[in-house]
Amino acid sequence: MDWKAAGVVALGFAVSAACGGPEARPAATAPPPTAAPGIVASAAAPPAAATVAPATAPAAAPVAAAPPAGAPAAGVLAREETKWPGVVAEVTEFRRKGNTLTAKVRFRNQGTAAPEPDINYAEAYLMDAAAGKKYSVLKDENGSYIAALRQGWKDRWYDHIPAGQDMVVWMKFPAPPADVKAVTLQLPGVPPFDDLAIQDF
Repeated sequence: MDWKAAGVVALGFAVSAACGGPEARPAATAPPPTAAPGIVASAAAPPAAATVAPATAPAAAPVAAAPPAGAPAAGVLAREETKWPGVVAEVTEFRRKGNTLTAKVRFRNQGTAAPEPDINYAEAYLMDAAAGKKYSVLKDENGSYIAALRQGWKDRWYDHIPAGQDMVVWMKFPAPPADVKAVTLQLPGVPPFDDLAIQDF
């Protein structure tokens, strides 16, 4: 082999070595993260929903305390048991105006029967104990008492009061002097309403 052929062979070996070298490897990728032992990997939890506090119920209104047994109810100036079973007498007005005093008394039936209160105005009066003076129910020019009267009568009122109901009677007296602030009201069949304060209007 001459020197030209030897050069060709050497060139061939060099080209073959260049082409037959190891292939390039792709770039290595990082392995996926591994969960710590005992912890199971899971998808990300959705954001927690906003919680709404439950509406607070309005506070209950305070309950008014019941009046003590035997005490007058609201709007009642004085209260007494009567001789008629189940019936109480309540003074609801005791008003002085000018030269007269008007008394209103409600007879309330708290029982189960229907008793018949009977008020004879000849037995009704005011007593000013301090002055020792008594005031009787006024009469008109015909001799009738100026008061709630039973039809056909000039001197009294009476009626049956059904269970659970009430009736109001009224009567007019001469007014005590302005400096007298309280007197006793006496009605038949009812204990005296002692030291009853006079209402001035």
